[in-house]
Amino acid sequence: MRRIATLLTTATLAFTVSACGLLGGGSAEPGGPSDKGLERAKVVLGALPVADVAPLHIAKDKGYFAAEGLEVDIRPVPSGPEAVTQLVGGALDIAFSTYPPFYTATARGTGNLRIVAEALSAKEGTAVLMATPNSPVKKPTDLAGRKVAVTSKGSISDVSVMAAAKVHGVEPSSITFVDMPFPNMEAAMDQGSVDAALLAEPFITKASKNIGAREVFDTASGPTAGLPLSGYGARADFVERNPKTIAAFQRALSRAQGEAEADRQQVEAQLQKYANIDAETARLMKLGSYPTTLEVNRLQRVPDLLFDFGVIKKRVEAKDLIVQPR
Repeated sequence: MRRIATLLTTATLAFTVSACGLLGGGSAEPGGPSDKGLERAKVVLGALPVADVAPLHIAKDKGYFAAEGLEVDIRPVPSGPEAVTQLVGGALDIAFSTYPPFYTATARGTGNLRIVAEALSAKEGTAVLMATPNSPVKKPTDLAGRKVAVTSKGSISDVSVMAAAKVHGVEPSSITFVDMPFPNMEAAMDQGSVDAALLAEPFITKASKNIGAREVFDTASGPTAGLPLSGYGARADFVERNPKTIAAFQRALSRAQGEAEADRQQVEAQLQKYANIDAETARLMKLGSYPTTLEVNRLQRVPDLLFDFGVIKKRVEAKDLIVQPR
C-alpha cells in the first residue's frame, strides 16, 4: 500500500500514450532563414484543442513568435501519440502532447526526441474520472468489472485509474479500458457504452453541464498535485540543426505561459476561439498551471511512473531529453 501511495504521487492524466512507429528525420516543410537570424522562419506544430495550449495561441495572436522572427503554423492533430508519430515521421517540426509518447518513443527506440517546453502541470480538478448519475460506478471500489474510457491504453490515463483502483482494493485487471478520443466520451457515458471516463478540461466541464456527469475521483489532487501533464517536443536532429529557432520558440512561449498563469481571462478568451467553447464553460473550467521553465526533477516523475507500471520496459532519464532554453 505504501508503494502504491508513492506511485499515486506521480500519477496524473495523460491524454494518451502510444509507441511511435514511424522513423524519419525529415522536416515538415522547407523554410528559409528568418530576418532575425534564425535558421528557419517557419515551423509546423501539431496540437490538440485543449486548455494546455492556450499560451501557444496567446503567443501567436499577440505577436510573440513574430517578434522573435518566427512563424508558427499550428495544425490540428487528433491525439498526442498521433502528433508524436507525425513528428517522428517528419510531418511536424514540433509536437504538443502529454509526456508519455515522448518517453515511450525513447524507451522503445522508435524516435530520438527532445522536450523543448512544458505546457501544463496538474491542479485539482484537471484530471477526473467521471460517470453519469445512473452509472453503476459511484466510487473507486465500484470499478471492478466495469468499462472505463481512456484516450489510450498503456498510458498514464489508464495507469492512474489502475493505481487508484488498487489502493481501494480493486484488481486493475478486472477493469476493461476502452480507447476513445475525449470528444466521444460524453456520448459514450450518456449512452451507457462505458461506465466511466477519465476526462480533462474542457471536457470535464462540458460533461458536467451537458449530461450531469459527476466526479468519481480526482487523479490530480492531493499527492498528485503539480504533476507535469503535457509539453512540446521535437526531433533531436531538428534541435541540433535549428538551435536558434528552438530558442526563439522557447522564449516566446515562456512569455505567454507566464501571462496565462497570471491572467486567467486571457486563457478563457483563447479557449473560446480555438476550442470553440462558450464563455460560461470557459469561465467554469478548472485550469492547471502553466510552467515557464523545464525542471528535471518534476519531469522525471512521469517516466518513473510508466516504468513502475510496466508501460515502458527500460528506465528513461528526463534530463537526457530536456533542451534547456539558451
